[in-house]
Amino acid sequence: MLSLTNPVATSALNSQYLLFKNLTDAELQDLAQHSRLRIQERHQYLCMQHSPSDRVFNMVSGVAMVERISTAGRRQVLAFVFPGDFIGLSNSPYFEYGIRCLSGASVCEFNRRDLYLLSEKIPSLKANLKFIRALVQQLTFDQLYMLGQMTAYERICFMIIELLHRIPGATYDCIELPMTRADIADYLGLTVETVSRSLSKLKRDGLIATPTSTSIRVLDREELEAVANIQ
Repeated sequence: MLSLTNPVATSALNSQYLLFKNLTDAELQDLAQHSRLRIQERHQYLCMQHSPSDRVFNMVSGVAMVERISTAGRRQVLAFVFPGDFIGLSNSPYFEYGIRCLSGASVCEFNRRDLYLLSEKIPSLKANLKFIRALVQQLTFDQLYMLGQMTAYERICFMIIELLHRIPGATYDCIELPMTRADIADYLGLTVETVSRSLSKLKRDGLIATPTSTSIRVLDREELEAVANIQ
């Protein structure tokens, strides 16, 4: 069930998150007055593909997935969204993707136009939005390179390193996976069977262990990064 609270408490606007970085207490309070807190259950959508793109979101807790589904029913997972991530900027009047929660989640929601207007009044907010756009472009280029140039084995290594750096609390000893094998396959442009075979090969090669079906332990970080072509 969806729950809305308006306005959001300023405690949800963590100054460590990119969108709120370097904002003063007064600026955070102003921003809080223009936001609301959404409490989502697992599998609920923050936005549906083709719905009006008049909102933007900042994850507070939980994990979400950005997906695009073709008219033929084929799905591509475009990104995973973790606490602190900002998502929803678009030049289109409609979202060209859906954002589905992979766990229970809390999200700060802003009206897109209101946020743009506030950014004209708050220089740090405007700078943060500019930085986020550049970061999204960088991540998109990394994703395109991975899909275009890496083997299945290399893609799995690339994703493990990516999750290690992005999932809050993840360590080399334990990376908890909030997504399914099917989600991973659709993110990496592979089949579920290929994902399973690649993970099995990584275990045989001594690079990782899988203590449970939803967790990974990194055993050889240097080799994993070398295979993933992490500079």
